[in-house]
Formats: sequence, structure tokens, C-alpha cells
Amino acid sequence: MSGKAKKATSPELGRKGAYVLRNRAALLRSTREVLATKGQSATIEDIAEHAEVAVSTVYKHFKDKDALISATILAAFAEWEPWAMSFAEEFSDPLEQFVMPMRVFVRLNQTHPHNAQTLVNYFDVIAQIVPQLQATMLGHVKSLTKAKILTISNPEIAAKNLHAILTFAVINQVKNPKATENDADEAVRIGLSMLGISDAKAKKIMQIPFPKLKAQRSS
Repeated sequence: MSGKAKKATSPELGRKGAYVLRNRAALLRSTREVLATKGQSATIEDIAEHAEVAVSTVYKHFKDKDALISATILAAFAEWEPWAMSFAEEFSDPLEQFVMPMRVFVRLNQTHPHNAQTLVNYFDVIAQIVPQLQATMLGHVKSLTKAKILTISNPEIAAKNLHAILTFAVINQVKNPKATENDADEAVRIGLSMLGISDAKAKKIMQIPFPKLKAQRSS
């Protein structure tokens, strides 16, 4: 019998890959749960203990705590985004479809309070993954510009500025106990000016009745 190690077959590699992905997903869920209870004080050791894995296992998947937090935030956003976009489905007007998820986002502290608090606690990490978080919005802005629904010279800069306004609106909702839903919507209205939308048009869009939202459980 040859002393050489037997090469893994494709099914074996597939099972191994699926196992790694399952472990990674479980680790991200555990991280989200720890962040929800411990916030900024959460350590890699806390996360490993909650996930019932060795600290070394965490580092097999992520090079450091920031990488783990970034991946956790992106995973949470990937779950949140389709849910938020679903609120636009009842509208036929492209601008109304575009704006409704923004109004949902600025209410993040109401619907997904743990995610909103994580945004505040780890804003330095958020800043590093802004391009990924802006991707869908930027795509919409470019599409609306191409369709001549928006008339702006630099869609990318406009989208970045709008995203910044919305993000700080969420932070205000978390940090300011006196912040209201009207304040959140006002931030959206002001942000629309970054896209060349007139104040009259923005006000008309913002007058559309907003659905009643409930706090969502993170999976």
C-alpha cells in the first residue's frame, strides 16, 4: 500500500466545505448574540465560549476581532435588506420604491434594536465596510439616473452622501432618547436633496402612509 495520503474526492471536499460554512454561520450567530448582550465589552473569548468552540477555532475563520465583527454585521445586513426591500413591493412609482426601504432603515432601532446598537458600538468597523453596505443603494441610484428619473452628475458621490445621512439618522435614534419617527423621516427627506429631488417632491413622497413595524427577531 502506498504511503501517500489519499486525495479527497469531490464529495468529500464538498462535505468539508459545507461543514466549514455551517461552522462559520454558527459562529456569526453566536457573535451577534454576544454583541447583543455585551456590546463593546465583548471579547473573542466571550464569543468562543458562547459558541462552544476553542478560541483557536475562531481564528481559523477570522484573522481578528474586527474581521469577525465585520462579517457579523454584513451577515445581519444581508438578512435585513430583503426584508426592508419587501416594503417597496406595493408601490409602482420607482422613486417611492426607492425611498420606502430608506424609511425602514432609519427605524432600525425600532425593528432591529440589537443591530442598531451594534452599528453605534462598532462604527469604526462599519466605516471599513461601507462600500458593501452601500452597494444596493448605489445600484438603485445609478439605475434611476440612467432612466433619467434622477438627474445628477455623480451618482456615486450622491449615494455616499445619502447613505451617510441615513446612517447618522439611525445613530441619532439610538443615542437620543428624544428622537422621534418624524425626525427619522425628516433625515430621509433632507437626504433626498442629495439626489436632486425637489423639496416639494420629497415631501410628497414622505407623506405616503408608513406601515406599522414590529420589532423583528434576529435569526
